Formats: sequence, structure tokens, C-alpha cells
Amino acid sequence: MADPAQNPVRQRNLLSVLGLIVIAALFVAVVVLSNQLFRSSQVDLTEDGLYTLSKGTKEVLQGIDEPITLRFYYSSRIAEELPDIGVYAQRVRDMLEEYARIAGGKVRLEIHDPQPFTDEEDLAVAVGLQGVPIDQGGDLVYFGLAGTNSTDQQQIIPFFDQKREAFLEYDLTRLVYNLAHPKKPVAAVISGLPVSGSPYAKSVPGAPDDSWAVWGQLKELFDVRELPMTNAVIPDDANLLLLIHPDKIDDRTRYAIDQFALKGGRVVVLIDPHSEVQASDPQMRRGPSPNIVAASNLPKLLKAWGLEMPPGDVIGDAKLARRVQVPTQGPVKTRVAAIDYPLWLALGPEEMSQQDLVTSQLSLLNLASPGHLDPEKGATTTFTPLLWTSAEGGKGDLSLAQQGSTQILEQTNTFKPDGKYTLAARIRGPVKSAFPDGPPKPPMIDQLEKAIANAKEGEDTAKKKAELDAETKKWDAAKAAHIAESKAPLNAIVVADVDFLADGLWVRVQDFFGKKIAAPYADNGNLLVNATENLSGSDALISLRSRGVFQRPFTYIQAIQRKAEQDFRQKEQELVRELNQAEASLKKLQTQVKGDSGVVLSQQQKDEIARFREKAVGLRRELRDVQYKLRKDVEQVTDWVKLINIAAVPVLVAVFALVLALVRRNMRRHANRAA
Repeated sequence: MADPAQNPVRQRNLLSVLGLIVIAALFVAVVVLSNQLFRSSQVDLTEDGLYTLSKGTKEVLQGIDEPITLRFYYSSRIAEELPDIGVYAQRVRDMLEEYARIAGGKVRLEIHDPQPFTDEEDLAVAVGLQGVPIDQGGDLVYFGLAGTNSTDQQQIIPFFDQKREAFLEYDLTRLVYNLAHPKKPVAAVISGLPVSGSPYAKSVPGAPDDSWAVWGQLKELFDVRELPMTNAVIPDDANLLLLIHPDKIDDRTRYAIDQFALKGGRVVVLIDPHSEVQASDPQMRRGPSPNIVAASNLPKLLKAWGLEMPPGDVIGDAKLARRVQVPTQGPVKTRVAAIDYPLWLALGPEEMSQQDLVTSQLSLLNLASPGHLDPEKGATTTFTPLLWTSAEGGKGDLSLAQQGSTQILEQTNTFKPDGKYTLAARIRGPVKSAFPDGPPKPPMIDQLEKAIANAKEGEDTAKKKAELDAETKKWDAAKAAHIAESKAPLNAIVVADVDFLADGLWVRVQDFFGKKIAAPYADNGNLLVNATENLSGSDALISLRSRGVFQRPFTYIQAIQRKAEQDFRQKEQELVRELNQAEASLKKLQTQVKGDSGVVLSQQQKDEIARFREKAVGLRRELRDVQYKLRKDVEQVTDWVKLINIAAVPVLVAVFALVLALVRRNMRRHANRAA
């Protein structure tokens, strides 16, 4: 017989169990309903709003004139085998659905699930998507996108690689933009660097593509046309002229650039007092001179446009210096030191114009031994800085920079900050021609005139005279068409560095099942693409490009590290100097003793040698102590920062729980007293 006294307990237990069941059922119902009702809703708590569609994307989608079809191919087996990719795929699908919603019917979205040996798989292969094996069976799965416009032009993303997750919105919007604007603007390019690939890769069939990553970005947005450095003819339909390290340019090409700019053409100029990329080229290192001259400048044109780049100045910055590893010189030969090299700069938002669309969205730029730009006095143009150094900027030693990596330590030790320098600028305003006397005289005219004058008696020169007349008429026609003043205000962007385009400074290019995947870690490529796109008249994609550079350095630790290293370098140089003197004195004394063969060392000489040896040992020990202290200081600060990052959330939760418990306890007490 049941104990009546236990019934209330059983009833409470039963109610508790039923309550838990009801709560579980409600939880499942809420999750299912919220997943359906609020599928397109989201709260983006990231600092840069990485999961919120930007204004640029909405402008692109709302500006579509002709319908676009997006076919999203996603093998559902991915979610079973690779759950993390499955989560990413859901994000891609949600974003595509959001695109279709915002486009108001102009974007039609199709979802396909290609299974092995099906028509769906054949269709995915036919449009160029990349199948990836995920098991030993060799079956391929697909996770890509194919888009077509009203004229059946196609754009694809072969496979959504998670390494580019931060650039997902840009990749999707760029695909839609290219379909909505199938006719690309024309960009004429004159380059002294192998940006589009080496001559070997271009000339040998089947050779691997070694073009730089930024070249691929340009080709996605422009109809790119490469021009020679000599006697270049800029196409009439060019929307933009891009000059990359024009080191061997001739006067006729300079004149063509001058006239293009005066007609209202937009120009992006990248010049450099010392290109490390070109200087490291083995072809240039075959010369006997230790100093590698790898400079480019356009002083005549820049002067006409109201600015200059002093040719002998390379610029560094003690605050923005990037960390490099170099072997030490002197007595400690085996040590590899990590130092902040002032000529390799990492520019943050504080060193970029936040008012100019080209740079306002960028977060990190890596430059290498750049030059600086100064406005000319009395210029008719406006000089607007886009990039600059911090107040700890300064001039480096060009001759040391030209000697390469062997002089990094000396360059660092001799660097003296003296203020801010402008590294890039936008130039706007009316200008006059850099060639006030008109087009330069064609060399062919000089050659023909010389040949006619030197002709031997009786020689028939009629043909040469006819050629001379023809060339002279061409020159006269060119002089008649000469433009002396700008028809439209000059609009140019000048950057005093070319090395920032090289892959090694901003992007990791990896092979993904035969496809090149570029994963940027800095905004270098975005700077060039933003500048070219801004000058060619399209700004919609600029706000998207720099989203997702997640590098957030510990600036406080870096400042401590920099200060400690400055102190260390000063102390190290003092100790090395003393050590060199002690060892030189010891060596001199030992040499004198060896020279006196058969002579017994005096006690004074023995004491002197012992003293120098003891001093050398003491100096080496002191040097090691200084190095140890430097590492210890930085490690202590780093450990504290890690501890704070790891423990902050649990501590905050514990404090919140404690406060909540105290509040509830006080409320119960007040309630009991009131009862």
C-alpha cells in the first residue's frame, strides 16, 4: 500500500518530468519555426559587418537591366562527409537567396544537387565546375556556381574554397556585375615588370602560368592591352592607362602618355626609386657592380602634372617596420636575429586617406623600399595624399638598399626617423603639355637626313628622299594635332612603389586540385584594382574588396617589442664594439708572443692575455643576457594578453552569475520579510 505522505513528492516528480518533456518539445518547435520563419534574418556582430550585404552589392543588384540566372551546384554528400563545408554551403545558399530577393526578379536562382553518374553531374562538368573527390571511392562532389546573362555569356566559380570565405560577397557580386556589364572597359598597360608572366611562360606552349595574382584581378575587370615601352601607341578606346615601373620608356611613348592625359584620359602611375623585385631578378645580378640600379621615374611628365619623386630617396618607418629574420654580422655569426626592418612597411588605416574611396576601405598595405612624392611649387593641380608614413618615417640609405639583403642589419642600425612622407597621391586639375615644342622629332628623320648627307657622289638617293618626305609629313601632321593644354582636368593616381604588386607581399597562391587559389592577407591587390576601377568610372565593387582582411595585430605588444628592440640594438652595438676591441687586442698580443719564438712569456703578458680573455667572455655573457631580457619582456606581456583573452569571458560569466545569485537572494529575503 502506497504511503500517502509520499504522494505529493511523486506528484512533484511527475510534474517535473512532464515539465521537462514540454520544455524539450517547445525548444524543438521554436528551433524549427525560427529556422523557417527567420531564415533570412541575422544579427551580424562582427566588427566589419562581414555577414551583412554591403551598399555596393545592393547597388549592383538593383542596377541589373537584363535577367541573370544563377545555378548553384551543391552535392548534398558534402554535408555528410565534411560537415564544416556543409555549414559554409548553407551560408552560400542563404546569401544567394538574399541576392535573388534584393534583385527583385532580375536574378533567378536554381539549386542543383549533382549525384555521381547523373545528368546533373554531366551538366556541372559541362559548365566548367570542379569536381573534388572526398573518399576512396573516387566519386566527385560539386560546390560551385554558374551564372548566365540574357546573351548566354557565362561566369563561374568552379569551387567555393573556404580559404576565400572572407571574400565570398565580393566573389558573388563580381560575378553578377560581370554578367550585368559584359562589355569591359579597356585598360592599356605599360609594364617593366613581368606582371603578366615571364617571357618564357608566354612563349613556350604548356609552360605554367606565372603571372602575378594582381594580373588576374585586372583581367577580370578590364579588357587589358599590353603596350611596349618604346614608340607605344595608346588605343583610342582606352579608358585607362596603367604604367608599372616604366624604367626603359622612350620619349615618343612619354609624348603619347602626355597627350593621352591632356585629352582627359585617366592614368595610374607606379614608379619606384628602388624596385626590390627587379633587383632580385637573376638577370640583373649578373653585372659586376654590387649596387643594383632598379629605378623608374617620369620626372618630365610629373613636373608638368605638378609633383615629383626625388630619385635618390628610399623611405622607411620605424613604427611601421615589418619583422624580418637576418643573420647577424660580427663575432656572433651563428645567430639569426629577428628585427624590424624599416624599409619594409606595413601601413594601417591611420596611414591611408579615409576620405578617398580608393583607400578608405583598406586595412593593411605592405610596401618595400618605397619613394616619396612632393607637390611642385606653383602647380595648377591639387595634390591629395592617399598613403603616408607615420611621424617616425625617414630616409633610408639607397646604396645599402641596392646591395640587397646582406645590408639589412646595417640599414636598420643607421636608420634615423625625421617625419612624415607621402607615398601615394591623387592629382587633379588642369595641366599643360610636358612637350611645349610639340611631338619629339622621329629618329627615322635624323637617320634619313644623315644617310642623304653622307651619300657618295653619284649615289641615287631618290628613295631615301621620298621616305624623308613621308616621315616629315607625318611629323608635321603630329605637330598640327598637338594638344598644348588639357581638354579635361587631369585625373591621375601616383604611387611611389611597385614592389607592393608582387605576390610575396600580399597573397598566398595555392594549388587546389590543379586550380590556383589566391588567398590575400593584405590589401595590396585591392589598392591597384580600386585605383584603376575608380578612374575608369566604376565604384560599385570598391567597398566590397577589402572586407575580410582579418589581420589584427597586437599593437600594444608591437610597441613594447619595438621599444625593447631599440634599446637592445643600442646596447648590442656597444657590446659588439667593445668585444671587437677586446678580441683585436688579444689577437695582437698573441701575435707578438708567437713572433718571439723561444721566448718565455712574462707574467705581465700572461696576465694581460688572461684579462682580455676574461673580458671577452664577460662581454659575450652580457650580450646573451641582453638578448634573453628582450625575449623575456615580450613573452611576459604576450602571456598576460593571452591569459586575459582566455580568462576574460569565464570571469565575466562567473561575476554575472554571482551578482545574479546575490540579487535573487536579497529578493527572497525581502519577500520572506514581507510575508
